[in-house]
Amino acid sequence: MNYDDPIIQTGANRVWIEEEDGTITAKVDFPTVGEGLVNIAHTEVAEQHSGKGLASRLMRETVESIRQTGRRCLVTCPYAQSWFSSHPEYMFLLVDPDEAAAMKASTSGSSCSIRRD
Repeated sequence: MNYDDPIIQTGANRVWIEEEDGTITAKVDFPTVGEGLVNIAHTEVAEQHSGKGLASRLMRETVESIRQTGRRCLVTCPYAQSWFSSHPEYMFLLVDPDEAAAMKASTSGSSCSIRRD
């Protein structure tokens, strides 16, 4: 595989690089945690591929996917937090934990309400 120009796979809540034999070389997981909200929770690069810039490339693909789908993100992964501090052009996608809690709460309640006077 050419790591100067890797083929990046994109799913609804994951971005990854896969070897020809199906082995995942690097990945970023960002599960849905609320309506229009994901959590960039995990970034991983196989040790033998560390230092090749794969995590940064995956993060850029991740935030582009989040932006294009109109979602926003909470970030609990330490690498992703560091990446955002170096890429302020994407800060508009971030929500703080209090805002994330409110977004989660707004989707976890019943959609039916009964008013009693």
